[in-house]
Amino acid sequence: MVRNNQTVLIANTLADVFYHVNSVRDLQIVGGCTAVESINDTSLTVRNIKELLSIEKKERFFEFGPAVTLADILNLGKTKLPLIFYDAVSSIATPFIRNLATLGGNICAEGQKHTLYAPLLALDARLEIRSKDETKFISLNNFSGIQRGFVLTKIRIPVEDWSIEIFKRVGPSNLITPLSASFAFLADMQKDILSNIKIVFAGTIIFKSHELENKLIGTRLPLSSKTIDSLVNESEEEFVRQTEGFPYEPILKAQFLNMLRYSFEQLS
Repeated sequence: MVRNNQTVLIANTLADVFYHVNSVRDLQIVGGCTAVESINDTSLTVRNIKELLSIEKKERFFEFGPAVTLADILNLGKTKLPLIFYDAVSSIATPFIRNLATLGGNICAEGQKHTLYAPLLALDARLEIRSKDETKFISLNNFSGIQRGFVLTKIRIPVEDWSIEIFKRVGPSNLITPLSASFAFLADMQKDILSNIKIVFAGTIIFKSHELENKLIGTRLPLSSKTIDSLVNESEEEFVRQTEGFPYEPILKAQFLNMLRYSFEQLS
């Protein structure tokens, strides 16, 4: 609900957005507001901008405008999207909320990472951010927020063939709490050899190890029980190292390791 001392601006074009972001200090850009706990004194809604509502399918990737709703994404159909991404989107909240919640809002939510962060990071998603005079592409791995004067304008999601795609979500249904986290596992195999693998776990903490992934590439399949035990133990050590100094619920580590073991077992 908007308070009496709040101003909500409406942008109909990107030119309107750039004007306001360069003119109004502490301007808050909003879409569906489903993940926003409070609204600044001055906010700007971008739900009317056609360019930010676009969905384009290219040969090797999708490009989504940040104002595209989660329902719009699901309406494309399960067979047209990366399975791990479709499963992640369909796990979020309720159909009513998905009609309002936007892709950009899920990515840019402040605080802990929301549901789509892990699968998008595993898929090597890239973000297009624009200012009045400049366009930049940033990998999600290097994204830490939208700098002043810039606006998120596109999310590029690669479309590749993966032999195994696993998405799991932990925590309470339809809510984001400190117990919430998402797990993404992608693996590709060529002639009983693991040719590519991506492992991401994200919530209040983030786990992704290029070193572990690179070590696994080239492994002969199927994995034996002994090899799986060794990989899970090694992953636990890396998890502890990466999350040292970051507070998180202890159960998250156990859940991550259980999901990782399950995923490795699909390679056996």
